[in-house]
Amino acid sequence: MYKTITFTTLELFEKIWETPVLKLAQEIGVSDVGLAKACRKASIPLPSRGYWAKQPSRRPARPKPPTETGSISFQVLDRASLPPRPEVPAKVKSVVTRLEVPQALVDPHPLVAKWLKQAQSAKTHEGHLMTAGKHVLRSHISAVQVDRSALIFDTLIKASEALGQCWTITADNETSIEIDGEKLKLLLKERITRITIPPPSPPPPKRGVPWTPDFLPRVAPQYEWVPTGELSLQLEADTEYGTRKNWADTKTKRLEARLAEVVDGLALIAISIKAMRTKREEETRQSLIREARRLERARHEESQRRLRHMLVKNSKSWQRAQELRAFIQATCEAHAHSPQHVQEQTALWVSWASAQADMLDPLRVNSTSVTSLTVTIDSWFTGYSMIRAEKDWWSE
Repeated sequence: MYKTITFTTLELFEKIWETPVLKLAQEIGVSDVGLAKACRKASIPLPSRGYWAKQPSRRPARPKPPTETGSISFQVLDRASLPPRPEVPAKVKSVVTRLEVPQALVDPHPLVAKWLKQAQSAKTHEGHLMTAGKHVLRSHISAVQVDRSALIFDTLIKASEALGQCWTITADNETSIEIDGEKLKLLLKERITRITIPPPSPPPPKRGVPWTPDFLPRVAPQYEWVPTGELSLQLEADTEYGTRKNWADTKTKRLEARLAEVVDGLALIAISIKAMRTKREEETRQSLIREARRLERARHEESQRRLRHMLVKNSKSWQRAQELRAFIQATCEAHAHSPQHVQEQTALWVSWASAQADMLDPLRVNSTSVTSLTVTIDSWFTGYSMIRAEKDWWSE
């Protein structure tokens, strides 16, 4: 990942006085501050401020090179070891230079004809026509913009389908455009302003009538929706950052004059969707690889923890068995000169006690299990359990 670049003192001196520090630092792969610090440490004089801004004939004379010999090393990132950058999708050349929107709707597209029929009979709600759920082109406009919107829809759909793009209405009443297998959702929307209607002024008080508080319930605020006539085409798609997906009326250019940009933009959006999906698939793949490596490390650590646990457990059991055997031996020695019947009783006890010590001794019960390095870890183990945080001899 990193590599070391080494210069002799004389080589670095020549480079410093032939190339500005900032540019030389970029060529080497270090910061200009780090390069200047290394030069001062090696007693290499640096050009003064403004040296490179002057004409070559007016620059101060170059100082003598340092007399001390040595080498200066920099540890820099090895760019050859970095993964290649993802290919940038080629830009789509403009295939439509200009689209002329006719003055009148002639031979409308079937989708436009169906939408126009629904829009002309639709009711108005909060300033826009209620065409949602009618299985027609999705729009959010006022009744005044029906004719203009029909011309925009018709011109755009015909130009788009001439390039092989397919327009359909989905089961959930969305306007779908399929381009190279990618589907976009489109909405034609008008900016509608909501204005609050002020409540009526209270009646003037009558002369001679005492004032009484008003206990009438408060009336909810009333609103009025005013269409602005500003249309915009909005595309819904999961694209890369910076991909244009909205076109709208501006002060200098109407949406009709932007339809060529919209047609070209559809192809760009389709390419951006593919690139975004490829990027996310790669991120998912890398995430799965990292998770697999983490799980492998966690399972290895858990197996080592369990082996150490068994090692300590067997050691303690063996130590207890040894203590019992030492106690049994001491008991025999204590009863060595006892009467015959006491020794016989001791012998019976020794036989029983030795068997109990053998039950504790892991080397007597099953010696192969002591030296086994096989550990079975359950398939549900994820490595996030609190067992890893337990203290043992090796974590102290």
